[in-house]
Amino acid sequence: MAVVASTSDDFYANYAFESSDRKNGNSIRIPRNTVENRRLKYGHTEDDNSDIAYLNFPVLVPSLFFTVLSMTCFIGAIITSLRTDYIPDERELIRGYVIEYGSSRFRCNTTIPFPSDGLPSILNLFELNVIGNVLFRYSVCIPIVIRVFNALTIRNLLRHEYATKFTSLHKVMADSMPIFTFVEAFMMALFSIVTVHEDFPEANRFFKIVFAMSSVVNMLTTTTVMFAFSSNSESKWDTTSMIMKLISVVIYVYFMPQYIQYHQSSITFPICHSYMPQLFALMEYVIIAAYAIFHLSFLIDIRNISFICFPRSASGECEPIDPTNFKKGAKYEHCRAFEYNQRRIMSL
Repeated sequence: MAVVASTSDDFYANYAFESSDRKNGNSIRIPRNTVENRRLKYGHTEDDNSDIAYLNFPVLVPSLFFTVLSMTCFIGAIITSLRTDYIPDERELIRGYVIEYGSSRFRCNTTIPFPSDGLPSILNLFELNVIGNVLFRYSVCIPIVIRVFNALTIRNLLRHEYATKFTSLHKVMADSMPIFTFVEAFMMALFSIVTVHEDFPEANRFFKIVFAMSSVVNMLTTTTVMFAFSSNSESKWDTTSMIMKLISVVIYVYFMPQYIQYHQSSITFPICHSYMPQLFALMEYVIIAAYAIFHLSFLIDIRNISFICFPRSASGECEPIDPTNFKKGAKYEHCRAFEYNQRRIMSL
């Protein structure tokens, strides 16, 4: 992948002449307009000149940074919430007790019995503990841009490497990857900010439903389109990434509908404690782990992607028609694509 600064093809639009290579006596046609310029250089692949690149920056570096930052905030949110979490007894649940959430306080009571085999729900912990909620917001909001960028990168990588095998269905599925990635990341950010007890319960429920649906569709779509071309890769890293995605998507897609249905019913009533029945709590832990592993596998997929800025044809880096520019091993061997193509054909 390269980020390139070069002049437009219209640079040659005002030139309508033929130049002669005095050394070989061959005539080089100069394009009169953009269309002719593209036709003359069709099929030419330029060297990326990475040895003289202005910038060669791996995309993996910022991705790793934001991943570590996000995971650190998420783990910190869980630990902080567990340390400050208050477990009420049955009498307090029925009569009501005051819950402190930062500087605010609210009274909570419920007739729903405390689960005997209950375990703390991570999402409920973030609802009742302000520091945990703030860290959770950081963990999901900070990496939104890099997640969408990585989805765009994977889409472009697939379309470039398997262009001849891409069907219309593959194209639609690949194009939907960054869209669904943005929707699920944005919905997760919204339900981390809009809480049940402090803000709007119905909005929180809506955001969680949209997140569940978009994340399931995104994981299925991404896995399907990447699995379709996984047999073409011989890299063990690519195989590992595909295995991680397959296992994660099976677990996530199976458990998510069951969990979200229970979770939606549980937040219909006031949340007075973070515990839920053991089965659904374990289900939540597995879903979160599967979701994290699935998206961590993208770090493997982008391991060879870099931002590269380098001199290219028509960039003003060399004299337009100087034959020395085209000598093998010269600094600007691929100075102008349309001229290089014609010299290559003449040499055959």
